[in-house]
Amino acid sequence: MIKKIDRNSSESLQMQLYQALKEWFINEFTTDDLLPTELVIAKESGLSQGTVRIALDKLVREEIIVRVPGRGTQLNQNYKIKLNKYHIGVILSEVDFFNNTIWEYAWINHLEIINGIVENNIPYNVSTEFISEDYLDENSQEDFDGYILWPFIKKETIETLVKPWIQLDYSIDMKQGFKLLAEDVVLKNHQNIGFIGFTSGDRVKVINRVLKKAGVMCLSEDSIYECGGSEAEAYRACIELFQKQSDLDCLICSTDVRARGAIKYIKELHWDIPGKIAVYGFDGTRNYNRSIPSLTTCQFDWKNPGNFAVSNIRNLLDGGKLFKYSPTRGKMVFRNSTRS
Repeated sequence: MIKKIDRNSSESLQMQLYQALKEWFINEFTTDDLLPTELVIAKESGLSQGTVRIALDKLVREEIIVRVPGRGTQLNQNYKIKLNKYHIGVILSEVDFFNNTIWEYAWINHLEIINGIVENNIPYNVSTEFISEDYLDENSQEDFDGYILWPFIKKETIETLVKPWIQLDYSIDMKQGFKLLAEDVVLKNHQNIGFIGFTSGDRVKVINRVLKKAGVMCLSEDSIYECGGSEAEAYRACIELFQKQSDLDCLICSTDVRARGAIKYIKELHWDIPGKIAVYGFDGTRNYNRSIPSLTTCQFDWKNPGNFAVSNIRNLLDGGKLFKYSPTRGKMVFRNSTRS
């Protein structure tokens, strides 16, 4: 039932009605319900339909309710987002941000995740503050409504948290990405293929499954060289690999960073790219491609984990259930390092 309007109040009738309707709708209706019509509200409140319309228009502008053509008025599916603004602490792990071994080749992706978090501040009505786990204590927690935890946060840090939290997941569907890449290698009719980078996570198995199905020679120990994540290490890996396999017509690199190191070495051999040998990167971001020739890669939307984390903590704080994260899927981006 709508709250009674006080005609003797100093507050305007429109504002009283707006507040009464907001409280009534939120407490007694769901997003599946049709809300009372202007005529019904006018009779319930004893006010004119014009006054009712002004109050309803304000609720529409604030995205608390929505007018559905042919049906009537309903609560906006995301109305809870408009009711409360939350301050979220994003706790950064020492491993991800202060360990050079990981930061050396992952910092671009990490920055994209941060961009994904920041760009969702307005749509989800939150503010975010980034904190190193080393500087979080119980006293500082009063400033936050909840937390997004970066992976690899220390157990002892988590045990100090007194507000709701979720753990960020930034995994990608690596197998799907390498399958896409291998299918393009087959489509471009490459026959002698090499690989540099990490082989963990069934990367090579996925590639070989596609090659074998197409009748192409699979990657073997002689055509694979494992190396670290920097351009310099990829450059050195190519020296070793090409001494054993001088007839390669395609090189798959497990990251874009390694591919740039490979391209540097191949250009010093004065081999034409992609005429003599094609080079594929992997895990490229949307805007980062500084090699010449430009690099064909399997690209992942690294903003997606950040976007998802904000929507998930918002839903948790609003009393909803946690959503399950689905690893980001890749898509091929074709540039000049491979055949058209």
